[in-house]
Amino acid sequence: MQEMGEVLIDNLTVDNIEDDLKKVKLLTQMMREHQNSVVRLGQQRRQLVRQLRRRRVPYRQIAEWCGVTDQALFADLRKHPESEGE
Repeated sequence: MQEMGEVLIDNLTVDNIEDDLKKVKLLTQMMREHQNSVVRLGQQRRQLVRQLRRRRVPYRQIAEWCGVTDQALFADLRKHPESEGE
């Protein structure tokens, strides 16, 4: 069974080096795209967390809804200070 976000590329499985090189290139490109998506999603989440905090929603409540600890949420915000674009 395929899990959410999992990509199957078994149809590229062939026993020659050129096809394996194509497969590793494709996987690398896919990893890069997903890493970029994670960065964008993190920025969006931090922006929303900051908006919620301005509305006086406690870190603990936000963290509970996110499924993380309030310490992890606060640490993420400290690691990524608010920029002009947010």
